[in-house]
Amino acid sequence: MTIKDLPNKKYFVFDAFGTLFKTSEVKEALTEIAGDKTDSLLQVWRTKQLQYTWLRNEMNQYEPFSTVTKEALDYSMRLNGIADKKVFDILLPLYDTPSLINGVDTLLKTLKANGKTVAILSNGTPSMLDNGVQLTGIASYVDAILSVDTIGVYKPKPAVYQMTLDQLKATIDELVFFSSNQWDVSGASIFGLDACWINQYGETKEGLPFGNVVEFGSLLEVVDVWG
Repeated sequence: MTIKDLPNKKYFVFDAFGTLFKTSEVKEALTEIAGDKTDSLLQVWRTKQLQYTWLRNEMNQYEPFSTVTKEALDYSMRLNGIADKKVFDILLPLYDTPSLINGVDTLLKTLKANGKTVAILSNGTPSMLDNGVQLTGIASYVDAILSVDTIGVYKPKPAVYQMTLDQLKATIDELVFFSSNQWDVSGASIFGLDACWINQYGETKEGLPFGNVVEFGSLLEVVDVWG
């Protein structure tokens, strides 16, 4: 796939958190509790969220992302010596109350104006995704919300990307997948999907296997494809 091929695609599927949605900034409130451990608390929490999804995949021990998120935060708190349970009240609701990343609204409007089918594919729970779509005002642009809860395994397992094709009744050539997460782009493209890496955080390319991937610096760069 090249950039010029994008307008010919029928199904445009997006990862949710980090690609369409960002969580609110709560560092000030968190710092009042965690002090100089705040950055470590957040970094370990987010790293363990991903690690736990991958490890649970390998052990066939699926639990919803809301549970994994809590488990990861509990570990990070213990690691950083933080016992105040108010941290749970501050951080756990973040995935139910996201805001939009710059360019989302413009891109989704453009896709719908050109007759495209728009879907979200996420490790998040259905309630997280429904809340995000409703609160950010993009419900009218989204045709389908797909959660890994449906099959009980996390991305980047091939079964998740196959579920997407099955749920949308799409052929592999009709669909393009977007994510800011390189491991997700790797998994989707190795499965066989055309994929777009939205490198909106200026990351260095990982040493992972990649299939057919086009890189963009932002979602607004995707809009430019339609002129």
